[in-house]
Amino acid sequence: MKPLLSRLRAALLRWFELPAEKELQTILQNIQDIYYRVDKEGMLVRVSDSVEDLLGYTPAEVIGTRMADYYVDPNGREKFLQTLREADGSINNYDVLLRHKNGSEVWISTNSHFYCDSEGEIAGVEGIARNITELKSHINELYKLSTILEHTADMVMVTGPDGIIEYVNHAFERITGYSSKDVIGKTPAVLNSGEHDTEEYAHLWKTINAGEVYRNVLINKRKDGTLFYEEKTITPLKDENGKIIHFISTAKDISDRIQAHKRLHHMAHHDALTGLPNRTLFLDRLEQALHRALLHTRLVAVLFLDLDRFKNINDTLGHNVGDELLVQLTERLTQNIRYGDTIGRFGGDEFVILLDDLENERYISSLAQKILDTLINPFIINNHELYITASIGISIYPSDGHDTETLLRNADIAMYRAKDLGKNNYQFYSDDMSARIFERLTLENHLRHALERDEFVLHYQPQVDAQTQRIHGVEALLRWQHPEIGLVSPPNFIPLLEETGLIEEVGDWLLESACKQSRQWHDTGSSYLHMSVNLSSRQFNNPAFFDSIQKIIRQTGINPEFLELEITESMLMRNASSTINALDTLSQLGVRFAIDDFGTGYSSLNYLRRFPIDTIKIDRSFIRDITTDEDDAAITSAIIVMAHSLSMNVIAEGVENDSQLAFLQEHNCHYIQGHFFSHALPAEEITHLLQKQNV
Repeated sequence: MKPLLSRLRAALLRWFELPAEKELQTILQNIQDIYYRVDKEGMLVRVSDSVEDLLGYTPAEVIGTRMADYYVDPNGREKFLQTLREADGSINNYDVLLRHKNGSEVWISTNSHFYCDSEGEIAGVEGIARNITELKSHINELYKLSTILEHTADMVMVTGPDGIIEYVNHAFERITGYSSKDVIGKTPAVLNSGEHDTEEYAHLWKTINAGEVYRNVLINKRKDGTLFYEEKTITPLKDENGKIIHFISTAKDISDRIQAHKRLHHMAHHDALTGLPNRTLFLDRLEQALHRALLHTRLVAVLFLDLDRFKNINDTLGHNVGDELLVQLTERLTQNIRYGDTIGRFGGDEFVILLDDLENERYISSLAQKILDTLINPFIINNHELYITASIGISIYPSDGHDTETLLRNADIAMYRAKDLGKNNYQFYSDDMSARIFERLTLENHLRHALERDEFVLHYQPQVDAQTQRIHGVEALLRWQHPEIGLVSPPNFIPLLEETGLIEEVGDWLLESACKQSRQWHDTGSSYLHMSVNLSSRQFNNPAFFDSIQKIIRQTGINPEFLELEITESMLMRNASSTINALDTLSQLGVRFAIDDFGTGYSSLNYLRRFPIDTIKIDRSFIRDITTDEDDAAITSAIIVMAHSLSMNVIAEGVENDSQLAFLQEHNCHYIQGHFFSHALPAEEITHLLQKQNV
């Protein structure tokens, strides 16, 4: 409207300067918008013929009348003039409600300004007005529609034809945890849970791009990472030419319904006593594992476990005690397997373990031994202290069978061979054990020479202030760089170091190397940095360890107040009185002590007051589900509170994401350690991080 107003002004100027009344009349008769002029007394002195379409009056009827008489709001004219003055005499798109000749109300939008006389004094107001009543009606309808969308219980999402999100309603925000600001301008892929393959999404787009309605149940992911099920409908919205201009997605959260279905499915496929997969589900998972192993050339192992003399417990103490023992055994077994592996109960005291997607056989024997070791500690049931052992038979795909039946049969045969050899052991189905023994002996032989060949290296994982996220300290972690195998995973050689006794010599090397590095960092501007070093039980219980660490402190020149030795709960509690004496002796050197993996043993913070402990490290198993598991959250917060009350520092291990950090910050945890900030790094990379921090 502004260019039009300028043209009218030019016409009016010509009217004042030249006898061009006829030209102006032509303009005023043909203009669709309304031109009007009001003098400084508020009287209409000029108006275009289009006023009749707008208000029902002819120009002759309104000229000479007061403009204020047409306002619905009695104070409307004064408000308009006030706004005009505040806008320095010119306003655009000012909306006002006027009264029609027939009594109805008409919304107009006007661009107006003050005009002046030949002496430069304000003579009145002129402007252009347009009927926006229909537009206002549409806006009101849109408001009603948006209000309905905002208050519906179902999620609503609107995207453009390119899939870019343009609108989400309140139910979407409430259910997904994402605000509209989080998702508008992005694609629905922000909700992708990874539970659906690319074919499903290809089918979705093919359907809606063809102008058809898509319906399905999808698994999506909330902002906090939890999954939910939605019953989704996506409808293409087309213009008058049949072109798709939007996609409208509506969805119901049916997670509760799905969970109920899952519970029924779980009952049909799981053992009622232990909750483990039953034979049907186990065989199905084994079949799938074999299929994957064939495609990717991997190994699959089946471990058949049978308790030794379990019948005696049932016969003497009753089946209730036997059942409770099986439940506790299930808990111990579950703690030892990897995520993705399966433990099944076939009945009685028979358990079967599926180890999926194995690269080699080394993990199998270590797990079997680990299971046997978990049975060393007694089961406490109804004041009975029960000791139980197990015999384990192992078969491996593809060497011991290519189908589920063969692998189970051969594992069962190997289990009976273990019983024949005296029980409480594990046996592989193969009669020839020389290859496996040779492999282990070879690795052990290489390990014995690794220290003298300078094959061990240290990596350091930062420990950072939970509030400021500045590096407070580092934990020294041992790595083995084998010249042929490459970087050997710690679980593959640390147990061998323990078994062979090499852990003491290597542990001393680790401690000395870490102290040297710590002194170097202190000398180059990071004097605040703490160094944490893990101690093995062999080191800690060696009477010569005090002299060894004293020598290392003296030779490296490290300030012992910045050296923190980490010990486990089991080491701490094994012999409390002698442990207190050992810690007190070491404390005289000025070093600090931390309890590693706290919460997984059987100590209590209250009991720890007897020991000179400075730091508690909360085990990563509690941190992993801290935002979704109420028990883990309660345990973690309790540890933090009690540690504060005992003036101990708290480090949370295994922090992986923002939500975990936020929880720990809220509960005043001192420090965090985990991949959220950094994984373990070589010394050079830590140096770089410290230099950036010290700037």
